[in-house]
Formats: sequence, structure tokens, C-alpha cells
Amino acid sequence: MYTRGLLATLAVGLLLSAQLPAVAGSAFPYHLVRRIALPGTGPVHALLFDPRTREIYAAQGRRIAVFSLAGAPLAVRRPLAGTVSALARNGAGEIIAAVRSPAQLVFLSARTLTVEHRRALRAGPPAALLYDRSANMLFVESRSSGSIERVDPRSGQLLGRVRLDSALGQMAGNGRGTLYVANAARDALEVIDAGAMRDAGSIALHRCPGPGALAMDTIGRRLFVGCASGRALIVDADLGFTFVRLPIAGGSKLQAAFAFHPWGAHGWKGGAFFAGSTAVSAIQMQAFVRYRDHGQLLLPTPCTALALAAPVGELWLALAPPSGGRAVLWVLGVDRSEVK
Repeated sequence: MYTRGLLATLAVGLLLSAQLPAVAGSAFPYHLVRRIALPGTGPVHALLFDPRTREIYAAQGRRIAVFSLAGAPLAVRRPLAGTVSALARNGAGEIIAAVRSPAQLVFLSARTLTVEHRRALRAGPPAALLYDRSANMLFVESRSSGSIERVDPRSGQLLGRVRLDSALGQMAGNGRGTLYVANAARDALEVIDAGAMRDAGSIALHRCPGPGALAMDTIGRRLFVGCASGRALIVDADLGFTFVRLPIAGGSKLQAAFAFHPWGAHGWKGGAFFAGSTAVSAIQMQAFVRYRDHGQLLLPTPCTALALAAPVGELWLALAPPSGGRAVLWVLGVDRSEVK
């Protein structure tokens, strides 16, 4: 159980913070390589990169579209019963769509998006999905009811539920049975024992108002937290303390993604990326205890979804439609010679 007054943890955190200062920033590593205009005027609520097929899935309203990494839309634009709020992929390669109304999970075959089966959700409209591949666990977040459900990743059968708060953000799993959830109401990370589906305490996030974005390095056991005030915290997940703070573009609807070697074996050891209403920000992992602010790329409209296609060195962003315009996808690539 995490506690707020653990003096030993605090002492270790202060020691590491003093010994390992953050490194000054540099130029943003990505640049725009493709711009894909979408047919609808509504925003894209979810993007998913499938590493097996190397395709991108985009949920826009009731429809899911599939794109090749070259940016070409494939023939499928599958309409579902309601607005799709989130996408995930299970270990069997199925695409899972979270539908708001009626609240349900829809399991689809990859690429063709043929509906395999559906499972009703009872906790409320789903807002986010997380498939923890290492633990083979699927989590469904309902922000209206402030709850997290664990369901079977193949059948969708309910396996447990935890009620938390109504200001929940992104989830991250450590692959060993622990789930973390950003909670903007408490400026904390909620910690859930995913096996028993019970509240296991919280990690306080000092000087981080409105945490919403969350990603995890499961090997180094580091949590990357995006704060609405324009700070990214790097938190030791085992001890629960923040040992690095770096600047990012702030906002109330930040999203985060992390990957090792985000553009292949050569280059950065790892990278965390935060996207929000004004910009996308990058943090370079130089070692498990050393990180660097790597600048920002300004966006013309807010980012509504992001997907990190690390095997091909691309970052995909869905941008909200401007007034009277259409939503677009930005595909960001990297000049590998500049990021080694």
C-alpha cells in the first residue's frame, strides 16, 4: 500500500533528485511527413497501431477506418451502433472497440473489421481501454461512474470492478498485475491490484495539478505523468516518488505514449510523448535515471488521439477539425541521423 507520509521513500526521492538533475532541452525530433484528410467533420476519438499487421485504426464517430502506414486508406470503414470512444487489440489479434451508447465492447477481426461478438457494459459509457499484454488483462474505464472494470480480453466477461473517482485519465499497467490510473480530482495516481481488482492506495503527485496523461516504462518501472500546468513528472513506480520534472505543453486533455527505441534499434533508448491542445512534446530517455526535454511541435488544432508506431519510427496524431473543416491525421517521422 502506498502512503503519503512514507519518510524513507521521501528521503530516497530527495537524494536521487539532487544527484540526477534533468538535462536541458533540444529540438523536437519529429517532423510532418504526411497529412491525411478524413471524410467526416467529427473528431477522431481513438487511434491504434497494430504491430502485427502494421496498420493504423482510427475511430471517428460510429466508424472505424484502417490505414496503411503509407497513409493510404484501406477499403474498410465499419459503422457500429454508437460512437466509438476507445480502441485496443487483444492477444488473439482482435480489435476491440468501446462503444458509448449502448455501452458495450465490440470485438472485430483485424483488417476486415468483421464483428465477431459484443458484450454489454454495465458500469456506464466507456471512455478508455487498456490491454496489458504481459499480464493478458483488459481494463475498461468509465469516467461518468468513476470505475475501472477488468474483463476477459477474449469474451468481454466481467472479472472485477473498482470504483474510484469521476476525474480519471489514462491508465497504465506494469505487466505484473498492477494498474495505475491518473486522477485529476486528487492530483494522484490510483494504484489497483488488478488480480484482486481492489484499491491498493495512491501515489501523490506534488505540484502536478490536473494529471491526466499517463504512460509507463515497464522494464525501468517508470511512470510518465502529464500535468495540466505544463509539467511532466517521471515517477519511480516501486517507491512512488517523483525524481524528474520536465516542461511540456500543458492542457486539460493531455495524452501520453512511451516506447523503447521509438525509431528502431539505433537512436534513443526510449521516448515519451505528450500531446494536448496546443503542441506535442517529447522526452528522451538517455538511461533509466536520466531524461531530457526534447522540445515541442506546435499543432494547428487540439490533438484528440495519438498512436506511437515505434517499429517504423512514426508518431500518428489525430487533430480536431477546425471551424467548418474536417479532421485530419498528422503522421510525424524522424530523420534518424539527427537523433542518435
